[in-house]
Amino acid sequence: MLTYFSATLAYVRARLGELHAREQGVTAVEYALMVAIIALLLVGGFYALFNTVKDQYSVVGNCVSSGPDPTTCTSTP
Repeated sequence: MLTYFSATLAYVRARLGELHAREQGVTAVEYALMVAIIALLLVGGFYALFNTVKDQYSVVGNCVSSGPDPTTCTSTP
């Protein structure tokens, strides 16, 4: 009975060792996916920020080029 238990325990340890080795590869893939998602979010955020800043500079540039007439300058919230 003890030999059977010992053999079963050795089998379970071997299988868990293989599972642990496979988890390390999955972890690397998960990290790569997280990095890719974060990079996409950063690119999207910078693109949105760039468009907002560009629009504000355009409004200010139009106001400055129109001269000192305050009625031609509109403020955008």
